[in-house]
Amino acid sequence: MSKIIATVWMSLDGIFDASLMAEWFNPYHSDSRAALIARNIQDCSAMLYGRKTYEMLYPYWSSLKNNEMGVADKLNRTPKYLVSATLKAAPWESTTILGKDFAARLREIKADSEGNILVQGSGELVNGLIAEGLLDELKVMIHPCIMGRGQRFFKDNTLSALERKMIKELELGVLEITYAPVG
Repeated sequence: MSKIIATVWMSLDGIFDASLMAEWFNPYHSDSRAALIARNIQDCSAMLYGRKTYEMLYPYWSSLKNNEMGVADKLNRTPKYLVSATLKAAPWESTTILGKDFAARLREIKADSEGNILVQGSGELVNGLIAEGLLDELKVMIHPCIMGRGQRFFKDNTLSALERKMIKELELGVLEITYAPVG
Protein backbone atom coordinates (compact mmCIF):
# COMPACT_ATOMS: atom_id res chain seq x y z
CA MET A 1 0.00 0.00 0.00
CA SER A 2 1.24 3.47 -0.89
CA LYS A 3 1.51 6.42 1.45
CA ILE A 4 0.56 9.94 0.44
CA ILE A 5 3.21 12.34 1.71
CA ALA A 6 2.83 16.10 1.31
CA THR A 7 5.82 18.42 1.38
CA VAL A 8 5.01 22.03 2.06
CA TRP A 9 7.36 25.00 2.23
CA MET A 10 6.20 28.03 4.19
CA SER A 11 7.16 30.98 6.33
CA LEU A 12 6.87 30.78 10.10
CA ASP A 13 3.40 32.32 9.95
CA GLY A 14 2.12 29.80 7.39
CA ILE A 15 2.55 31.77 4.16
CA PHE A 16 3.32 29.56 1.17
CA ASP A 17 2.59 32.13 -1.52
CA ALA A 18 4.70 31.36 -4.60
CA SER A 19 4.55 35.01 -5.73
CA LEU A 20 6.41 36.01 -2.53
CA MET A 21 9.06 33.26 -2.51
CA ALA A 22 11.80 35.81 -3.18
CA GLU A 23 11.14 37.12 0.33
CA TRP A 24 10.49 34.02 2.46
CA PHE A 25 12.09 31.11 0.53
CA ASN A 26 15.02 32.29 -1.57
CA PRO A 27 17.03 34.00 1.23
CA TYR A 28 17.25 30.67 3.07
CA HIS A 29 18.79 28.60 0.31
CA SER A 30 21.38 26.10 1.52
CA ASP A 31 22.95 22.89 0.34
CA SER A 32 21.16 20.97 3.09
CA ARG A 33 17.77 22.35 2.05
CA ALA A 34 18.41 21.54 -1.62
CA ALA A 35 19.51 18.01 -0.69
CA LEU A 36 16.42 17.45 1.45
CA ILE A 37 14.09 18.62 -1.33
CA ALA A 38 15.89 16.36 -3.82
CA ARG A 39 15.71 13.39 -1.43
CA ASN A 40 11.96 13.84 -0.96
CA ILE A 41 11.53 13.82 -4.74
CA GLN A 42 13.82 10.82 -5.28
CA ASP A 43 12.03 8.79 -2.57
CA CYS A 44 8.65 8.77 -4.32
CA SER A 45 7.17 6.36 -6.82
CA ALA A 46 4.41 8.75 -7.98
CA MET A 47 3.48 12.41 -7.66
CA LEU A 48 0.17 14.07 -6.97
CA TYR A 49 -0.59 17.67 -7.91
CA GLY A 50 -3.39 20.16 -7.73
CA ARG A 51 -4.08 22.11 -10.91
CA LYS A 52 -2.37 25.37 -9.91
CA THR A 53 0.89 23.70 -8.83
CA TYR A 54 0.85 21.45 -11.90
CA GLU A 55 0.43 24.44 -14.21
CA MET A 56 3.23 26.27 -12.39
CA LEU A 57 5.73 23.35 -12.48
CA TYR A 58 4.97 21.69 -15.82
CA PRO A 59 6.36 24.32 -18.23
CA TYR A 60 9.67 24.62 -16.41
CA TRP A 61 10.48 21.02 -15.53
CA SER A 62 9.20 19.45 -18.76
CA SER A 63 11.60 21.66 -20.74
CA LEU A 64 14.66 20.26 -18.94
CA LYS A 65 16.35 17.31 -20.63
CA ASN A 66 19.70 16.86 -18.81
CA ASN A 67 18.62 15.95 -15.28
CA GLU A 68 19.15 19.49 -14.10
CA MET A 69 19.44 19.90 -10.33
CA GLY A 70 19.58 16.10 -10.07
CA VAL A 71 15.76 15.79 -10.10
CA ALA A 72 14.55 16.84 -13.57
CA ASP A 73 14.55 13.27 -14.91
CA LYS A 74 12.67 12.01 -11.86
CA LEU A 75 10.07 14.79 -12.10
CA ASN A 76 9.56 14.21 -15.81
CA ARG A 77 9.41 10.41 -15.87
CA THR A 78 7.61 9.55 -12.64
CA PRO A 79 3.87 8.83 -12.90
CA LYS A 80 1.87 11.90 -12.00
CA TYR A 81 -1.73 12.27 -10.86
CA LEU A 82 -3.43 15.61 -11.39
CA VAL A 83 -6.54 16.57 -9.42
CA SER A 84 -8.53 18.97 -11.57
CA ALA A 85 -12.20 19.44 -12.32
CA THR A 86 -11.45 21.73 -15.29
CA LEU A 87 -8.43 20.40 -17.21
CA LYS A 88 -9.19 17.88 -19.95
CA ALA A 89 -5.59 17.35 -21.10
CA ALA A 90 -2.35 17.09 -19.16
CA PRO A 91 0.70 17.62 -21.36
CA TRP A 92 3.39 16.64 -18.84
CA GLU A 93 4.70 13.14 -19.51
CA SER A 94 3.08 10.28 -17.53
CA THR A 95 0.16 12.34 -16.16
CA THR A 96 -3.28 10.94 -15.34
CA ILE A 97 -6.08 13.40 -14.60
CA LEU A 98 -8.28 12.67 -11.60
CA GLY A 99 -11.52 14.64 -11.61
CA LYS A 100 -13.15 16.53 -8.78
CA ASP A 101 -14.27 13.22 -7.23
CA PHE A 102 -10.63 12.31 -6.64
CA ALA A 103 -10.92 10.77 -3.17
CA ALA A 104 -12.31 7.38 -4.21
CA ARG A 105 -9.79 7.06 -7.04
CA LEU A 106 -6.90 7.94 -4.71
CA ARG A 107 -8.03 5.30 -2.23
CA GLU A 108 -7.81 2.74 -5.07
CA ILE A 109 -4.41 4.00 -6.19
CA LYS A 110 -3.06 3.83 -2.62
CA ALA A 111 -4.38 0.30 -2.16
CA ASP A 112 -3.08 -0.99 -5.50
CA SER A 113 0.43 0.49 -5.52
CA GLU A 114 3.64 0.57 -3.53
CA GLY A 115 5.92 3.40 -2.51
CA ASN A 116 5.31 7.02 -1.64
CA ILE A 117 3.00 9.34 -3.54
CA LEU A 118 4.52 12.81 -3.16
CA VAL A 119 2.44 15.98 -3.07
CA GLN A 120 4.42 19.19 -3.56
CA GLY A 121 2.75 22.47 -2.62
CA SER A 122 -0.84 22.13 -3.83
CA GLY A 123 -2.42 23.81 -0.79
CA GLU A 124 -6.05 23.27 -1.74
CA LEU A 125 -5.37 19.63 -2.56
CA VAL A 126 -3.51 18.96 0.70
CA ASN A 127 -6.33 20.57 2.67
CA GLY A 128 -8.73 18.28 0.76
CA LEU A 129 -6.57 15.22 1.49
CA ILE A 130 -6.61 16.11 5.20
CA ALA A 131 -10.40 16.49 5.13
CA GLU A 132 -10.79 13.12 3.36
CA GLY A 133 -8.40 11.32 5.74
CA LEU A 134 -6.09 10.46 2.83
CA LEU A 135 -2.89 12.16 3.97
CA ASP A 136 -0.41 9.81 5.64
CA GLU A 137 2.38 12.26 6.34
CA LEU A 138 2.91 16.02 6.24
CA LYS A 139 6.45 17.40 5.93
CA VAL A 140 6.44 21.13 6.65
CA MET A 141 9.60 23.05 5.82
CA ILE A 142 9.44 26.19 7.93
CA HIS A 143 11.56 29.21 7.01
CA PRO A 144 12.39 31.60 9.87
CA CYS A 145 10.57 34.57 8.42
CA ILE A 146 7.27 36.19 9.41
CA MET A 147 5.62 37.53 6.27
CA GLY A 148 2.42 39.01 7.68
CA ARG A 149 0.85 38.90 4.23
CA GLY A 150 0.26 36.47 1.40
CA GLN A 151 -1.57 33.25 0.79
CA ARG A 152 -1.83 31.02 3.86
CA PHE A 153 -1.43 27.28 3.52
CA PHE A 154 -4.04 26.09 6.00
CA LYS A 155 -7.61 27.18 5.46
CA ASP A 156 -9.80 28.47 8.28
CA ASN A 157 -11.84 25.28 8.41
CA THR A 158 -8.88 22.86 8.48
CA LEU A 159 -8.88 20.78 11.64
CA SER A 160 -6.70 17.74 12.10
CA ALA A 161 -4.84 16.32 15.07
CA LEU A 162 -1.25 15.57 14.14
CA GLU A 163 1.60 13.75 15.83
CA ARG A 164 5.16 15.00 15.36
CA LYS A 165 7.36 12.24 13.96
CA MET A 166 10.65 14.02 13.29
CA ILE A 167 12.41 17.36 13.21
CA LYS A 168 15.35 18.07 10.90
CA GLU A 169 17.36 21.21 11.48
CA LEU A 170 18.86 22.70 8.35
CA GLU A 171 21.18 25.62 7.83
CA LEU A 172 19.97 29.22 8.27
CA GLY A 173 17.30 28.26 10.80
CA VAL A 174 15.12 26.26 8.41
CA LEU A 175 13.29 23.28 9.96
CA GLU A 176 11.52 20.35 8.39
CA ILE A 177 8.94 18.96 10.77
CA THR A 178 7.28 15.68 9.83
CA TYR A 179 3.78 14.98 11.13
CA ALA A 180 1.36 12.09 10.80
CA PRO A 181 -2.37 12.17 11.50
CA VAL A 182 -3.36 10.88 14.93
CA GLY A 183 -5.39 7.71 14.88
